[in-house]
Amino acid sequence: MPYLLYRDFEQAFRDHPVISRAEMLLRFPELDRRTLTSWIAKGHVQRIRNGYYRIARRPIDAHERYLIANAIHSPSYVSVRAALGYYGFIPEGVFHVESVTTLPTQRYQFANTWYSYRRVKPSFFFGYRFVEHNGAAAMIATPEKTILDTLYLHPELDTVVDFEAWRFDQAGILAAIDGTRLKDHLDVIASRTLSRRYNRFNKWLHDLN
Repeated sequence: MPYLLYRDFEQAFRDHPVISRAEMLLRFPELDRRTLTSWIAKGHVQRIRNGYYRIARRPIDAHERYLIANAIHSPSYVSVRAALGYYGFIPEGVFHVESVTTLPTQRYQFANTWYSYRRVKPSFFFGYRFVEHNGAAAMIATPEKTILDTLYLHPELDTVVDFEAWRFDQAGILAAIDGTRLKDHLDVIASRTLSRRYNRFNKWLHDLN
């Protein structure tokens, strides 16, 4: 019976922030689309996007959003405004999770949150870490790569007026980033344009009143 099967389904996937259709069928080959549609209609299961679902009663906090972002467009890692907010470099915006990917640029909306992805070449896809919370690890850019991703993907950030418009926390950034590691990242990226933009940003960071 569907309800009894759902209890088994929830037990099997209660620790999964995202469940792919392939995972469902691997665990429950007898699960058909009619049953899944019924669970969605009853509010037991939420559809995130084609082929990706979650247990509806599982709470959604900031870390859960990062896990969802990683899963529904992979490979990807959380960066730019979402990571800036995570590290306290800008006032945190909870309802927009931006990520970096090697896949085509994409955007999805789920549960009042936008998940956006910016495509980079494979050689730029590095500088992330695994951040764990309640036993689940999300891929998030390091503080240093967060700054470089932001400057690279937002070339309009080029002047003091631009930096201040984003409300960057100068003191907080200076305290958190490793200058040597960041310069090593710049050497790997080997972009003169990005290096010049970072140098202007770094000069502004040190120009504290």
